[in-house]
Amino acid sequence: MGCSFRWTPFKADSTMGLNHQMSSLSCAMNEASYLERTLLIPPVVCTDSGHNSGESCVSFESLFDLELINRVVSVQLDNASQPATETTVRSKCDSDCAKTEYPCSKHPHLKRQQQGFWFSQCLRGRVNTQHLALRVQGMLGRPKPYTASTAPSLALLRSGLFYSRSLKAIARRIRRKIGGPYSSLHLRRSDKIRPPFCRPAECRMRNASTQPLALVAVLRHWLPQGATLYIGSTERTQFFQGPLASTYRLLFASNFSQLLQPLRNNYALYAVESLIFVGSELYIETFGYTRGNFMRGCFPYQSPLTFGVSYRMGCSWACHEDLHLLPPPKLSCTRDRLSRGST
Repeated sequence: MGCSFRWTPFKADSTMGLNHQMSSLSCAMNEASYLERTLLIPPVVCTDSGHNSGESCVSFESLFDLELINRVVSVQLDNASQPATETTVRSKCDSDCAKTEYPCSKHPHLKRQQQGFWFSQCLRGRVNTQHLALRVQGMLGRPKPYTASTAPSLALLRSGLFYSRSLKAIARRIRRKIGGPYSSLHLRRSDKIRPPFCRPAECRMRNASTQPLALVAVLRHWLPQGATLYIGSTERTQFFQGPLASTYRLLFASNFSQLLQPLRNNYALYAVESLIFVGSELYIETFGYTRGNFMRGCFPYQSPLTFGVSYRMGCSWACHEDLHLLPPPKLSCTRDRLSRGST
């Protein structure tokens, strides 16, 4: 294994949703990559009842392809046994400091004691994320380099690239059964339209903008009538009857229950649906819940309104992301504002 690296504790993150846990683990992988060490990761993914139904804990390898991850960054499942000598990185020592003060030759087993959620270390700039971004950029053969705002510091596992082979196989069978071009909508309402996740006025706006009639009004900017639309949502199927069902050919996970039968928890279902989203021609997202770092594309765009993803006020003008947001962002693209002469 060589030199190891461990972030601890994972307790605060371990009862959160899958995207949250993937973000935190991805952040730790960035630092391990920069330090050129093997990251020891939790062997299981556990949740509470508020985030999952089915098995409360599943093995990491049932969700992710460990071999494939190791092509990008060295990781190993943590067997929970403490090395004879494990050095703890001192407080306020960031990635650059750790690389200088704790060389592998003198400190083969390194541990970082974290406070709060792991992913916050990347958001605060304490973790060097450029090293892994450049490596991923080269491996994926991206035509344009990552910028500070699009680097996959938190999106590495969330990209869908590293889900297990069995989950990818299920998603592939579903896409083949759909049988042709399709678009997808990830409609997340539930907690996103209720306090304390939003203030009363914001909750009302979110609820109104994701009602069936409002959805159809926005979807028409991109999808012609009769288009096939796969919807991933916790809303009951009855919610989508009426204007949505009469405008588009709707598909849900329930249409593929036989293919999804091997799945034993919501996390596996979410992983498969994420891959279905990635495989669609157009991916529509509510409230900017995910980031499209690995899902960039060019689509016809003719509308006086500004839709699309904006990374720190900078988004593509002629070629928008294939990850569209509902409701539209309040801020327009930089070039859009300049072209209209606004300040």
